[in-house]
Amino acid sequence: MAAGCGGHDDESSAGAKLPDGPIVVGMAVARSGFAASYDLGPSRGAELAVADINARGGVLGRRLELKYGDTKSDRALGTTVGIDLLSHGAKVMFVSCDFDLGSPATIAATSKKVVAVSPCAGSSQFDVPTLGPLAYSMGTKSAAGATNVAQFAYDRGYRKAYLWRDPSITHTKETCAAFESRFRSLPQATVVGSDTIQQKDTSFAGPIARLRASGADVLELCSYNPGAVTALRQLRAAGVDIPVTSNMAMDGDYWLKGVPDLKDFYYDAFGSLYGDDPRTDVNGFFARYKARFGEPAVTSYALTGYATIQVIAKALETAQTTSGPALAKAIDGLGAQATIAGPTGYSVKQHIVTDRPSAIMSVGGGRTGLVATYAGGRKIKEG
Repeated sequence: MAAGCGGHDDESSAGAKLPDGPIVVGMAVARSGFAASYDLGPSRGAELAVADINARGGVLGRRLELKYGDTKSDRALGTTVGIDLLSHGAKVMFVSCDFDLGSPATIAATSKKVVAVSPCAGSSQFDVPTLGPLAYSMGTKSAAGATNVAQFAYDRGYRKAYLWRDPSITHTKETCAAFESRFRSLPQATVVGSDTIQQKDTSFAGPIARLRASGADVLELCSYNPGAVTALRQLRAAGVDIPVTSNMAMDGDYWLKGVPDLKDFYYDAFGSLYGDDPRTDVNGFFARYKARFGEPAVTSYALTGYATIQVIAKALETAQTTSGPALAKAIDGLGAQATIAGPTGYSVKQHIVTDRPSAIMSVGGGRTGLVATYAGGRKIKEG
């Protein structure tokens, strides 16, 4: 999978100047299958950003245009969809919210000197050493979010953690590793046990029994839906009511009907969907999203979809070309660019966000809301 690394290619941008017509952004995302719930919000966020930019005259007088391809949540289709979008004029590629699912389309694009951006992949592998200098993620590195969640759990008074590890994607493996590392480093805190769980597991009797016997006062669930819902439902049905912490893959309330009356559940997010975010522009964004699409955003990932287009547009204006190497050089030189998701910057060696604050969300009492904001493993804001 390695696509090479190092500095930007000095290839001439001749023939890659901004086109006379629209600048096409290829959308190699899941529009069906399990990953569609993760890719829907960012895609719609991108649509809102494109509408705003085009209303202001586009990028140097050129309209932005999104052209979709459906990867159907199938890794094997990523390459095919990416190649098809390139053949239909894509000059930048927008890919799925996960390293495992988004990397095939990314490699298809970068191999043709086209910049590819995932709006929310969290794996550390979505970076230069693995995917090369033309691949970017607008997502927060999985380890950064997990570190914040571990510190939050500790600050709540929990001292004995149990881990349920889902190894099916890189994001969840890195989440559990970072949570464990941070939690173990804190005074009087320990990890009292762990189990490996799978997306297709239908019974969690064994892991539940071992968790119950461990004396843990918090469970870290390193998984994602639909498997995580099954695990949570069986956990609560068995009468185990200890607090559960999890990760950004559990953002949103679309899945909560699968675990009736869930409480004491916590996860990190890019922001709050529920009008209680401390940033007024974020609350305004989600109100506008609902008005535009006739339903609330599914996850806070919509923020990074909008932010991705913001960064791409600024880089296009700076580079004045769609040449991948020149566009990447422009992105790396933007510094801490202001976006709806917060200040976002990259460097030649780092193409994933490492220091964005985490909105810690709580589920309980029939509602979901923001309880704290953490950054760099410390609380920076209550509620």
